[in-house]
Amino acid sequence: MQRLTAYVRRVRSEGFTPKEFRNICVFALVLLSFICVSGAAVRLTGSGLGCDDWPNCNADKVVDFSNAHAAIEQVNRLITFLVCIAVALAAAAGWYRRPRRKDLLVLGFVLLAGVPAQGVVGAIVVWADLNPATVQLHFVLSMLLVWAAVVMLVRSGEPDGGDRAPSVVPRVRRHVRLLVIWTGIAVLAGTVVTGTGPHAGDEQAKRFWGTETDINGHALQWVSRIHGVIVWVTVAIALALLWRLRRLHQDRAALDAPITAWIIVAVAQGSVGYIQYAAGLPAGLVLVHVAGATTLVGITAWLWCSTTRVSRSAAEIIEQVGDR
Repeated sequence: MQRLTAYVRRVRSEGFTPKEFRNICVFALVLLSFICVSGAAVRLTGSGLGCDDWPNCNADKVVDFSNAHAAIEQVNRLITFLVCIAVALAAAAGWYRRPRRKDLLVLGFVLLAGVPAQGVVGAIVVWADLNPATVQLHFVLSMLLVWAAVVMLVRSGEPDGGDRAPSVVPRVRRHVRLLVIWTGIAVLAGTVVTGTGPHAGDEQAKRFWGTETDINGHALQWVSRIHGVIVWVTVAIALALLWRLRRLHQDRAALDAPITAWIIVAVAQGSVGYIQYAAGLPAGLVLVHVAGATTLVGITAWLWCSTTRVSRSAAEIIEQVGDR
């Protein structure tokens, strides 16, 4: 307790070091990613209406562990509170970080505003009896928070001061932007597949199209095929980017780690997608697929961040990039 008290006093007087702040960013990102997977687990176990009220579990009890579905939903809500604490800590740390940086303060505020907004959307999901559009919004907002957390983590590791300048030529940056857009489309199409198939959170929950609860449904087959085509287009864009980088050594150095990670995760994610469909969409594989989508969004954010960098001589870098 004395050590904790001394640590708090030191932070209040001297602030967080960049390394301490970065560790807090990692903690917030891990929890924001984990809540995406735990939320998917609620849906995959059919526990979406295990608690049919919010913030209480139901009309009779604030907390209810009387059945498995209610217990699973309650645990997910508990994790949400932990996420709130982590995000509040990251936002506060952005204020107490020394030196204080505007970009990190803004990102901390985005997270701080996004998590309560996510709670409101979660309440709407329950009140709307798991309407697929509200569930889709819930997941998309989670992905946006993961994106912001990754940007905050990447920025926290950059030098303080200086200006931000391109680290790649304009045509490569445009190509990365195209990959970001198509990755978003692929993730969004995946949520449509989920909202059409058997894992809607409850057997009686509404689907986007039809009422099929197995993989033999006509609507599910078509949305799955469309999702698959979008994924193949996205992977082709990534491979074309890799080909374009083969002679741009400085650009390749800037993007090598994130683009390599992106391709590896995308190939693994596509493999899981085909396997889970062929196996009849078992909940365990679908959960892995959701975790893969969350990872891919985070890597895509990392890739986008890598197209710029901080330098104390930004004008020199802009001139250098323009000459290539």
